[in-house]
Amino acid sequence: MELALLLPWLLLMVDGIAEFGVLMYNQSVLTSASSMAARAGIGGGASKLSPAVIGQLALDYCNANLLLAASTSVPSVAVVQASEPSFQLPLQVTVRYTYEGLIVGGFLAALQVRPTMEATTVMYNE
Repeated sequence: MELALLLPWLLLMVDGIAEFGVLMYNQSVLTSASSMAARAGIGGGASKLSPAVIGQLALDYCNANLLLAASTSVPSVAVVQASEPSFQLPLQVTVRYTYEGLIVGGFLAALQVRPTMEATTVMYNE
């Protein structure tokens, strides 16, 4: 009888811990993707990468590393770069992703929460 009463709460608690862990991991992936893409965009000497290529680098990293179980949301990337990238002009890479949860329904879905995660990296051209 006690198991029947406590099992739903126990499962909800375990799911909440797993959801929080995946949420933190995905935030780390977004931070790494924006940082890696910005680093690739500012380097390279005279021939700089275009904003489209920089954005694709971030998307490729996200697609390879995000945990997207049963999710229809895809990350979006915004790259702000000077028209003529040169010394001391900033490059900004922003990656956004709406987390929908691990398990169908999930802990966050029960709370009606869909957090939008964002990571922005600003680096200056060399």
